[in-house]
Order: sequence, then structure tokens, then C-alpha cells
Amino acid sequence: MENNRGTRPGAAAKVKAKIPRIQVKLADSFHSDNPDGKRKLLRLWKSVTQAPLFNYQLLWFLIIALSVIGLLMQFSASVILELSAGTTPYWGIARPLLIVAMGFAFMVAVSRMPAHYLQFLSPFILFLAVVGQLAVFTSLGRAQGGNRNWVYVPGINQVFQPSEFLKVAFILLLVTVFASGKCKIESLSSLFIWVGLPFVMIAALVMAGHDMGTLLIFVSILLCVLMVVGISMRYLTAGIALLGIAALAAVLVSPSRRRRVLSFLSSEHADPMGSGLQPLRAKWGLGTGGLTGVGPGASRQKWKYLPEAHTDFIYAILGEEFGLFGTLLVLLLFGLLAWVLCRLIIHSSSLATRICAAGTLGWVIVQALINIMVVIGFLPVVGVPLPLVSSGGSTALATLIQMGVLLSYVRSEPGVKEAAVRLPKYLRSSRAVSVRRNDGTK
Repeated sequence: MENNRGTRPGAAAKVKAKIPRIQVKLADSFHSDNPDGKRKLLRLWKSVTQAPLFNYQLLWFLIIALSVIGLLMQFSASVILELSAGTTPYWGIARPLLIVAMGFAFMVAVSRMPAHYLQFLSPFILFLAVVGQLAVFTSLGRAQGGNRNWVYVPGINQVFQPSEFLKVAFILLLVTVFASGKCKIESLSSLFIWVGLPFVMIAALVMAGHDMGTLLIFVSILLCVLMVVGISMRYLTAGIALLGIAALAAVLVSPSRRRRVLSFLSSEHADPMGSGLQPLRAKWGLGTGGLTGVGPGASRQKWKYLPEAHTDFIYAILGEEFGLFGTLLVLLLFGLLAWVLCRLIIHSSSLATRICAAGTLGWVIVQALINIMVVIGFLPVVGVPLPLVSSGGSTALATLIQMGVLLSYVRSEPGVKEAAVRLPKYLRSSRAVSVRRNDGTK
């Protein structure tokens, strides 16, 4: 009895001692030798997103995708205008296609330029953009919709909008003064000299043409860049308060802006044939489209029921023809673009790249959000187009040039240029292996 009592505890201790070892072994095997599907997907996602060329290639894909959608929608939205003007309806696709081709040529050329060259040229680019904006107030200036912000170019019988190219120059200026260390963010006087004075000059030129929508984009560019460089919250809060007061004053002194804001705030002030026409017809177009849309080219609002259907309100035509799925696709593409820009802002090793990405975010993404929110009725009519989608030669060219500037800075990131050089060799070798296998040889 004593022996049995002495052996049973030992046997139980041996059994208990084996259980933890078995559990630890199974856990180790589970985590290392046999990872589940979620862990495999997570590893695959990390390996893809951490590749040197991921941001660069995704930027190219998003630019091309949004440009293709823009060409299709511009053709659909402008065909009625071309027919009513007595011209061929194919001019509605020929002109935007030519502008986008020129924009891509400029974008590729700028993206191949070294980033420090762009910073060196930034003062000259700003000077040319300011001269172009000053030309608005000469005999070459043209007004439309209450805004005087176009310049007529003799000889080619075309107009362009200098303020769009001024956005590119302003972002390059911010990159240059902050990345070079000329502007000290802790010094109020330094901020005023290097950033405040150029911004006030640009704001005065833009507002002299009564283009408050464009000025809002300049404000968003400046705020995004200041937040990235780490400006004091005290300075940032004071600046936002001053800008808010200035915006309120600009609305109060302009009868047209007051009508737009009042019609947005109260339906009683919304004239269905005046200030409330565009928001009302845009909602009709989106409501008619439903989930899947009425079909490509079958929009009713583009038959001159919705003014500026091919520019500021092209998102409504997209929703009418392709429904909720079409509008969500464009939102997804802009969301991915915003995600890539945020990745560059957070993970980039270069301050210049982070500032350039922040400026692009404040321009393209904020402008897209404003345009879409105006169309769906969440903001009063501001008058800014949808980047890369809306019709407009100056907007398309300037946006694509800015994308080229951003691609130039992304190419300057560690490992990106080397990977881009190796990629064609890798593709050629992969194709050669595929051909050999198709021939039946190893």
C-alpha cells in the first residue's frame, strides 16, 4: 500500500509534466511550420506593400485609371454640347485626348528630372506662374461665370487658367523653403517671410479674379504642408482662425456667394432656376442612376438641363450613367490615391518627398472631396472641377505635371530608382523563360 501510494503521485507528476511540453510544441508548430491563411495573407500583403516600387507603380496605375475614366465621361457629357454647336461629336473626345496625351508627356518628362533640379527651378517656375496670373488683368484676360481667371493665347485661339499652374509653383516653393532649411518653423518671422508673404501675394491675385474656390485649394495645400513639417499648434490655430474670418468676409461682400450659401443652408432661399439649379439637377441625375445607372451615354441631365455637366458636375453624370457602382469606383480610386500619399507622408525618409505628398494631398484629394460633396449636396456650390476626371485643359495639364513632380520625388527614395532600372531586365528574362517553356525545353 505504501509503495502504491508512493508511485501514484510520481506517475501523475510525469503525466502532468508532459502536458505543457506537448502544448508548447503544438503552439510552436502552429506559429512557424503551419501558419494559417490569415498569416500567409498578412505576409504577402507586407511583402507587396513594402516593395520599393509599390508606391511608384500604384501611383501610375491610379493616374492612368482616373484619366481613362475622365476621358470617357468627358466624351459622354460633352457630346450634346458639340452637336448643339454644329461641330462633330467626336471633338468631345479628340480635344481631351490631345490634352491628356500632352499632360502625360509633361508628366513623364518631369518625373525623370532629378528632384533637386526641380527645387533649383522652383523660383523661376513661381515667377512664370505669377506673370501668367498677372496677365489675367490685361486685355488678354477673359471672364466666365463671374470669375476672371483665364488668359487668351493669340495664334492658337485657346485660353488657359494660370492659377492651376500656380498651384504647382506654390507646392515647389514650399518644398524648397522647408526642405532646404531656409524657413524655420519655430520662428514666426521666418514663416511670415518665406511662406506668409508668397501666400498673401497668391491669394490677392486669385481673389482679384473673384475665384474663391481656387483660393480654398491653396489654403488646403498650405495647411497640409504646415501640419507635416510640424508647425506649432498655436500658430496653426491662429492661422486657421484668421483664414476663417477672411472666408466669412469674402462670402458676405459677394452677392453671388451669399446666394449660394443661403440656398445651401435653407431650401427657402434656393431658387430652382437660379442658385439652386445645379444642386437640384445633380441630385436628380444621381437619383435616376440608382445602383447600376441608365447606361453609358444615356444621361438625360447632360442635355443642357445641368449646367457645367462636363466640368464641375461631371460626377453627377457619372452617377446617372453608371449608378452607385460607378461613383463608388471613382471614390475608391481617390481613396487609394489618398492612402498612397499618406504612406509617403508617414514612411518617406525625405522631408521633401513628405512635403510634396502633403501638397498633392491638399490639392488633388481635398479638391476631389469638395467637388463630390458639392454634387451630392453636402457643400454649397464652390466651382472646382474633379481632378483628372472633369473637362478642362489647364486643370488636366497642371494636375498631371504635379503628379510628375511627385513621381520625381518618389523615384528619389532609397531603392526605387535601382528597382525601376532592374524591372525591365527582370521582365525580359521572365519572358525568355516563358518562351523556352512553351517550346518544350527546360
